[in-house]
Amino acid sequence: MYGFRWERWSAVAGVLFVALFAIALALSGNTGDNPTEVTNWYADDGNQTKTFVAWFLYIGSAIAFLSFLGTLRDMLMRAEGGPGTLSALVFGPGIAFTALYVAAVSLLAAPAALAGDSDFKLDPNTAQMFTNAGYLILVSGVMLASILVLSASTAALRTGVLPAWLGWTGLVVAVIMLFAVFFIPILIFVAWVLVVSLLMVVTAWRVRGNPPPPTTTAVG
Repeated sequence: MYGFRWERWSAVAGVLFVALFAIALALSGNTGDNPTEVTNWYADDGNQTKTFVAWFLYIGSAIAFLSFLGTLRDMLMRAEGGPGTLSALVFGPGIAFTALYVAAVSLLAAPAALAGDSDFKLDPNTAQMFTNAGYLILVSGVMLASILVLSASTAALRTGVLPAWLGWTGLVVAVIMLFAVFFIPILIFVAWVLVVSLLMVVTAWRVRGNPPPPTTTAVG
């Protein structure tokens, strides 16, 4: 019973990932469209503070996503009847996404750290390069995560561990995520995590492991 309760709370980590990501995204402002605007934006102490707060929230969301990922993999393993291909294809790309996600948000925050250093003069072109590199790394992570969504959706259709409508929707989401460079697919992936996390809790783990065999005592 303790393990079952823990799994339910672990599934909620997907909701936490979405909440932290949304708050961090709201704190991440537009740095500007030209060198002067970029320089002025990073020179503002308030913008630097918001960037650091957003970075901490992003890292927290990454930790929450790992918890969600582990619970999702465990659910799929049970549905497949043991270690299977689909659960592996969920976990591997999920780990890769998390690593790229952390790298991306760190690059996005790096110019603010340099702007706060009195011994370093931040060049706006350098700041823009860090921003572009961070975004492209995030895009590549979401594109890899499309394999996660595809595998989880296929498992939903094969095993019924999640609703069939989610499986069919997930197949479409996985394709859309390949175009993450347009940013909207990133938000769609986040929304998918939210829906799956809520369903994992609401359905109360319909698929569970087999109970251990009863123990018998010898009568002498």
